[in-house]
Amino acid sequence: MRRLQEELADIRVPPEALARWALETAPVAQEATCSALSFLLHVEHAAATLLPAPALLCSEQAVIDPDGFLRLPRGAVEHFRLRSRRAAAWMDLYIFFRERFPAAAQRQPPEALYSLAQLFKAQDDDLDSACSLIVREAIVPQIEEVLARSLTYPPLQALLQSLRGVDAPRSAEARKLAAEVLGDLSGARLWKFRTRLVTAATRALLAAKPLLDELERGGFKVDRTRAARAFARRLEEAVSELPGGPLLENILRHLAGPAGDGALR
Repeated sequence: MRRLQEELADIRVPPEALARWALETAPVAQEATCSALSFLLHVEHAAATLLPAPALLCSEQAVIDPDGFLRLPRGAVEHFRLRSRRAAAWMDLYIFFRERFPAAAQRQPPEALYSLAQLFKAQDDDLDSACSLIVREAIVPQIEEVLARSLTYPPLQALLQSLRGVDAPRSAEARKLAAEVLGDLSGARLWKFRTRLVTAATRALLAAKPLLDELERGGFKVDRTRAARAFARRLEEAVSELPGGPLLENILRHLAGPAGDGALR
């Protein structure tokens, strides 16, 4: 954890790389880069509280360690700490961009760009939050992949590279904690979760569309079909780990086909 926090706080790129990027990147592409940074800082800030950590901390059972001390699992608080650190890293990167490229940052992106962040903020209960966390673990890594393939801004590439090295275990831990919140998925609770999952996944696809529009406005080509299918594949893998997963997987497969592709167009 300490190593990742130090890396996120110490993103550095050579000044000549920034100067070269500024000279070689068209103004409209610089505006799209700023929009992407704004999108990510809003999404990561909203996602920081998706896991109902207080509920987990209050329900965790203490165990006696080998030294005889009473210990409570700290997974939920460590998850929140890392989430907060990620959000701060994207905020720092956004500030860095605005200070060095004020002309590109002057354009206000459409309000729809922040729909995914609003989706993550609007949670009715702990089940809703855990459901949205699972969706987040499927859609945000896919969005980051699209940005890594499309944008050449050196600090953004450096931060994505730092996150990529630890994202798989962090995502696995997030899904594990979400499963603890969900508890036994059977009967009425399973069907309630299924309904919310499909709704959240569909809304997440729709909320990602404005970012893809911004990238295309900036002159970048985006394979929307590939993005939708990759998101559906990630979501299926996450759901397969849950109790009742086989019953849930069947209803998610349509997201990888025309329905998912259509949501991104």
